[in-house]
Amino acid sequence: MARATQRIILAVATAGFLLGVGLFLGVLAAGAFAPTVSEPVGLRDPERNTLMAWFARGVLVLALAWVVIGMLAARTRLVARPGAAAARASWLAAIRPWRARESTLGVLELDRWLMFAVPLALLIGTRLIEASFVLWMPLVLTAAALIPFAVVLRLFIWRRSPWPAIAAAGGVVVLQCVVELAVIAVAGPEVAWTVVWAAPATSTLVVAVGVALFGWLFIATGWAIEVQIGARRAAGAVLAAFGTGLAVPAVILGFVGIRFAAATAADVELLPAGLARVLDAIALLPGGAPWIAAGAAVVTAAIGVLLARMPEPERLPVP
Repeated sequence: MARATQRIILAVATAGFLLGVGLFLGVLAAGAFAPTVSEPVGLRDPERNTLMAWFARGVLVLALAWVVIGMLAARTRLVARPGAAAARASWLAAIRPWRARESTLGVLELDRWLMFAVPLALLIGTRLIEASFVLWMPLVLTAAALIPFAVVLRLFIWRRSPWPAIAAAGGVVVLQCVVELAVIAVAGPEVAWTVVWAAPATSTLVVAVGVALFGWLFIATGWAIEVQIGARRAAGAVLAAFGTGLAVPAVILGFVGIRFAAATAADVELLPAGLARVLDAIALLPGGAPWIAAGAAVVTAAIGVLLARMPEPERLPVP
């Protein structure tokens, strides 16, 4: 069996496993949030909800255009157009991360920065639209997780190109944004939050896809740098970066408190009804939960560092 075929089979099996884990967590989430999320009598702010729906549709069109250009550029001469090479590299690195390095070779400087800027802009826009431009803490926590993750990962591949990892992570982030924006674009964030969490089937599906893409983000990133630093070191680097990226926002939540981070008393009245109810449920978590998460994150990061520092096993010469 060809090595490329083996990698595809492994990728499909991994994606299936992640979806299975996501379905399990989705069932648990549906049972936890369903009693706290009920259908509201009316929209809190119909005008804002409609505006956010149109924002989501506009950003979704841009995200889909990026994905489609990447798909077409991988098989046509469109790759010669400005920006198309960046979209192609992101698409290939997201679905076939073992090709991330080759997909970024020879890419122009403009395309390289587009590989970084487009996913980042989509992520920021998606987070703001989800909270109707009212709740800023999720964006702060996202930045508090992404920046340490990127810094630690960069340290492990210091002398090597960071663009394969950027292409893989950015490509998966774009897919995450497409899924989230598609849900919001139907009828706005207020209706989306309520419909998703009020029905066990939809909440399970959304959580399953979200968990699968979240897990694939780290697997794809590690797979992308495996060619550069080896499989064991790549796994350790991703674990260390993940642990660091989890520890920082967990510490922030530990200091400010879960309820304060979820929303202030003034902001809750402006949030989409479904999101406000979910935040109310999250606020019931024990006050020490962030510190437990921070401790687990530190242990994960330490394991990653130890794993990355272990020498790669010597490969026997192929006869």
